[in-house]
Amino acid sequence: MYSERTQVLLTPEQRRRLERRAAEERRSIGALIRDAVDAYTGASGRTRQEAADSLLSVGAPVADWEVMKGEIIRGAGGQRGAGGRRGAHGRDR
Repeated sequence: MYSERTQVLLTPEQRRRLERRAAEERRSIGALIRDAVDAYTGASGRTRQEAADSLLSVGAPVADWEVMKGEIIRGAGGQRGAGGRRGAHGRDR
């Protein structure tokens, strides 16, 4: 049960976007805001370790990172981020 009330001032555009999304999802604006707060603050109820354990329990084949990276790039049609340029730490941007 919800017991805490908070007032938030929004721009008219933010309010319109919330109303539109709430209507699309057939949910209240309050429910959308609560979900956004949970997503932003990491209050999903699961720790990172629990999430990692859950992913690993799927039993999907896991290869070496370079092998997996190649598969991802091939699966994306060989495209490499913004024109193939590399950002900081040698990663695609």
